[in-house]
Amino acid sequence: MSAIESVLARRMWFVPDFNVWGTTAGEEIEYLVVEQAPDSAAVFFGTVNAGENAQQVAFADLSDSRGNTLPETIARPRVLIRPRSAELAFIVGEESSGKFKIARDASGSGPVTVDLLIIEMGD
Repeated sequence: MSAIESVLARRMWFVPDFNVWGTTAGEEIEYLVVEQAPDSAAVFFGTVNAGENAQQVAFADLSDSRGNTLPETIARPRVLIRPRSAELAFIVGEESSGKFKIARDASGSGPVTVDLLIIEMGD
């Protein structure tokens, strides 16, 4: 099977004009904890990202360009983003069978509109 036949054999959905409001920019906070027990003491130091606000999207909440609702689960999905402006959006982490996370550049002026192409890669 050629590469183009493999792609065309898969289910696909085109979701136009999707608004991305989530961001991943957050402030890292450093912390120091001192724990003292009767027999010992311990000091813990670390950092935590206190501002991640990526947008979580369920496939079942989306409608394609024909008005059809997407299925609740998609076997090994891949979400491709087509920007509609100079501002970028990106997938955060890995897509799961029921949802994905998407975010925009936090330095932008506000939500970003993109088109999504969702492809079911199958088992």
